[in-house]
Amino acid sequence: MTKKDYLDQLSAELKKNNVADMADIVSEYEQHFAFKLADGYTEEEISAKLGSPKTIAAQFDSAKDTGKPASGAGFFVKLALAFTAVFEAMFYLVFLAWNIILGASSAATAVLGVCLGIGINIEGLIPFMPHSGSLLLGVSVLGLSGIFGAATVYCFAFLKQMIRASVRWHKNTVSGNTLPPLPFNPQFRPKTKRALRTIMLWSVIVFGVMFVIAFAVLMLQAGAVGFWHHWNWFV
Repeated sequence: MTKKDYLDQLSAELKKNNVADMADIVSEYEQHFAFKLADGYTEEEISAKLGSPKTIAAQFDSAKDTGKPASGAGFFVKLALAFTAVFEAMFYLVFLAWNIILGASSAATAVLGVCLGIGINIEGLIPFMPHSGSLLLGVSVLGLSGIFGAATVYCFAFLKQMIRASVRWHKNTVSGNTLPPLPFNPQFRPKTKRALRTIMLWSVIVFGVMFVIAFAVLMLQAGAVGFWHHWNWFV
């Protein structure tokens, strides 16, 4: 069954059963199709994994038949989920701190790369080196900034998607809803994914190649392998 056929049937079954929030439910399943298509699944494979639209609509309509809220998790299950949520929140806070460190590292290395490239030495924090070597090293450091920046974007998207997936799982478990589970890995549009991959690739290349060249130039300019000793960087 194609995506269009599946969503059309789901809409028809939800409408037939007078299910509330029909548009939101269909939108959620449409997003699920988009995520799985981006992962390489075919529309037919996704439809088969989701199950029959009629069955899904009937589950959303379970409250209408009994006149009571749809059955969900029991008290002890809810209690266990609450404890789980606490530990998840702690993990997310640690992961957020890591994202902040990555972002700060990207900004700091970008500033350092610019300073090395144009010869600015704030408060004498950068040790002496000839301008040509400093320029090459600055370009290398800018590449490192790009690596940190791309990693920051990816990790932040990963954190956001993990939280969304966890919230969906908790809601489905507690309330008995049948919304499709969300993947934990980040869901980028193909264009965004290609852009991030390109930035990371070129950043790694620039950092690695320019660092080697800068090291060789500084070594030749100092006339010694340990050029940092020649210019007394650590004295």
